[in-house]
Amino acid sequence: MDSAGMRSDTQVIHVGEDLALPWDLKNWFEAPVLRQWVLDEIETLNWSNPEVIEYLSQRPGFQPKAALCLLTYAYATGIFESEEIDRKSHLDPEYVVIVGADWKGEPRQLRRFRRECRGLLKWALVQVFKQALRARLGEFMLPAGLKRRLVDAAVMRLDLAHQMDRSSDGL
Repeated sequence: MDSAGMRSDTQVIHVGEDLALPWDLKNWFEAPVLRQWVLDEIETLNWSNPEVIEYLSQRPGFQPKAALCLLTYAYATGIFESEEIDRKSHLDPEYVVIVGADWKGEPRQLRRFRRECRGLLKWALVQVFKQALRARLGEFMLPAGLKRRLVDAAVMRLDLAHQMDRSSDGL
C-alpha cells in the first residue's frame, strides 16, 4: 500500500486517456466471457426481495432476470432493436443460452422492460463496461470522470435502442 492507501499494483487511470469502448464488446472479448459477466452482475441483485416476489407472483410467466440479462448482453454487443433481439433470443444459440429454451419474450415486452427498468439496465451496462475495462487494463481506481463516461455510454446505448424501436414501429 502506498501513502494514499491504494494497492501499489492498482493503476490510476486518468480520464483524458483514450478509453473508448467498442460498440460490440465481442471485439475485445469472447461471447462466453461477456455472457458470464452479465450473468454474474445480474445475479448480485436481490431476487428474493419480498416485494420482487410479490410483483412476480402477480405476473406469471414474466422473466425479469432473463429480460435484464438479454437486453444487457445485446446492448453491450451492439444489438439495439427489440425485433432483432427477440429473433436472436429464439434462434441464435449465443442468445438462447442467456434466456433459456423456455423463454417466451417478445419485442413489445422487451420495449416495455427497457422503458420501465431503464435505471436497472443502465446500472447493468455500466457494471459490464467496468468489467471490460478492468479485464483490458488490469485493476485500476475508477475516477469520477471515467465513471461519468461509462454512464454516458450506457445512456447512449439505451437512447439508441429506443430510437431504433421507434423508427422500426413506423415502418
